[in-house]
Amino acid sequence: MVAKFTTESYKTNGQNEGGISVKVSGLPDFKKAMEGLTLKLRKKILTKALRAGARVVLKAARQAVPVMAAETKYRTPGLVKKRITVRTSKESRKAGNVGVFVNVKPAEGAKYRTTSVKRVAGLKITDRQLKKASQRGAKSKLDPYYWRWLEFGTKKMTARPFLKPASDSLPEALAAFETVAVNEIEALNRSAT
Repeated sequence: MVAKFTTESYKTNGQNEGGISVKVSGLPDFKKAMEGLTLKLRKKILTKALRAGARVVLKAARQAVPVMAAETKYRTPGLVKKRITVRTSKESRKAGNVGVFVNVKPAEGAKYRTTSVKRVAGLKITDRQLKKASQRGAKSKLDPYYWRWLEFGTKKMTARPFLKPASDSLPEALAAFETVAVNEIEALNRSAT
């Protein structure tokens, strides 16, 4: 397969939190091979190949992220680095597509348990009890919410980007995608014969 890719930066909601959209073209053999598969197999192969490509970007981002030298009252050294992950896109899944992205995963929110359901005057009422408190917030050592300040900077702090420079590894990510996708299709072909 011979493939070309183009990248495009964009801003979301008019804010400085941009993303990078990648369009891959020139994969006619790949598209032809995928057309003969069921939707479930197609999604499985694409997800596996996209994750392989995203792991290349993940590795580059983890190498570039700044790490604090010492622990403070509300910050843990290396937390942002540990929280950079490859995640499946819920928006793509809802649209019937396959997508993954690399970002900094936030800390867990509060967990609740529904204890009972009552019907009063035709209305459904549920009692919710807090099962686990939220780990989010400025005073939590487990929340890397400040990654945005590192990536984009503030009025008083210059940016120390790590995700945007990691996008420079997209050619290697595309190669990893191609390798995994071709290997998966060839494995299916071998098992079918």
